[in-house]
Amino acid sequence: MKKGIPTLCLAFLAAAGSTSGCLASKRDVDPETTKVLMIGNSFSICLLRHLPTVAEKGGVQLDLASLYIGGCSLSNHWANARRDGEPDYRPYRYDRIVKGERVADGAKRNVCEVLRQAKWDIVTLQQASHASWKPGSYHPAGDEMVALVRRLAPQAKIYVQETWSYTPWDRRLKKWGFDQDEMYARLHAAYADFAKGHGLGVIPFGTAVQSWRRQLPVKYTENSFGGDVVGGGRQEARDQFKRNAKNEWEPACDVFHLGPKGEYFQALVWAKTLLCVDLDKVDYAPTFVTDDEVALMKKIASEAR
Repeated sequence: MKKGIPTLCLAFLAAAGSTSGCLASKRDVDPETTKVLMIGNSFSICLLRHLPTVAEKGGVQLDLASLYIGGCSLSNHWANARRDGEPDYRPYRYDRIVKGERVADGAKRNVCEVLRQAKWDIVTLQQASHASWKPGSYHPAGDEMVALVRRLAPQAKIYVQETWSYTPWDRRLKKWGFDQDEMYARLHAAYADFAKGHGLGVIPFGTAVQSWRRQLPVKYTENSFGGDVVGGGRQEARDQFKRNAKNEWEPACDVFHLGPKGEYFQALVWAKTLLCVDLDKVDYAPTFVTDDEVALMKKIASEAR
């Protein structure tokens, strides 16, 4: 028996088609690594940074692979998959980390090729963030992608990662006519409906981010992201904002991807949701995250639904 796999987790998968829980039943009796393939974009490739270590510290041997195209939507994933018969068409960056060792580093692949490559335990999908709040954007391409995974990797449990809403600094919110909270409400409903329609699991990271914002609480100012885990990128705080020609503050950095703390937070939510990791036993955290922040992130990750 592997350590760090609560027996209670087995109950979550007792019913076929369960949309919650984690992949514990196989791993409790199988000494092999858990193989996770992410078919995504910049909102998933960032998991390569911390998830392997979080999983290892939680007692899980992880084989984590990423298929990446920046900003790739479900419709683009499906369009790429339909070109499976073209051997030279490999539009994805492919990265793979097995038991902490990088075995693929930016190789070019196509989605069907990688789905056939290994006996994946989990395959994850997600909508591009800019379309995530539009229910109609999940169909028919999302339906086709689910069918594709089930055909080429029938043993895999499919999850969708609920992506997150943008910071108030993102100009697209004004263009769309709603705020951060409404973007979250819309994408949360859209992901839930899509997952329910196909009996998929949901990685509730968008919900976790929103919970972080409410519990911290985040204090946005005219030249600050406050304590949000979204925005800022990897720049120094003093370089994140600048004065424009009107002498107004505006961001000089990323305003909608996860910051460094957010990437660690994301790994915690994935480890809890997919692998049933007991986060209290994970003693790994980057130096830029405080003890209080780690405690709150673990609490939110454990409670997110």
